Amino acid sequence: ANQGKAFPLILQEFENSGYRVKYALLNAANYGVPQRRERVFIVGFRKDLNINYDFPLPVLSENNHVPLSSVIFNNYEVDKKYHFSEKALSGLAKANPQMGKGRHQDISRPCNTVGSHLAKVSLNSTDPVLKTENGYRRFTPREVARIQSFPDTFQLVGSDSAQYRALGNAIPPVLMWYVAKS
Repeated sequence: ANQGKAFPLILQEFENSGYRVKYALLNAANYGVPQRRERVFIVGFRKDLNINYDFPLPVLSENNHVPLSSVIFNNYEVDKKYHFSEKALSGLAKANPQMGKGRHQDISRPCNTVGSHLAKVSLNSTDPVLKTENGYRRFTPREVARIQSFPDTFQLVGSDSAQYRALGNAIPPVLMWYVAKS
């Protein structure tokens, strides 16, 4: 924000308030989450506590990330409402291939970042979708929860839209566990 001027101001405000802060860019895929999701984490402790924090080292390398296939449902188990219509498929067929529309995920790799607007995902966007034998589909809310590393026991409430919004704005619990444990 502000052409890069906001971040140093945020750090300085924490320092001025008596905190020693550190920050790091972490990719959830490096911590066992089946999603490439890079986020900046800022951790701070009051200076008088003399705590020296170190961010967790990655536990997985680029060659052994958790694949998307480990958390998605078989297409036959997914309600038809999550599959794109024939009209959407014909629109994709007419799209310029160089525009990168209808980007389906390689299920042998971690998923691209899932956002909070997945209820409105279309084949004309660059949001992650799945290619099926007969076309394309979006992720179900439960699949998004799994992609984010929420356990299947985590209760999803509200409409699909509300669930996508909450899950897309969440921090992957597994990644947060590593940050907190560190």
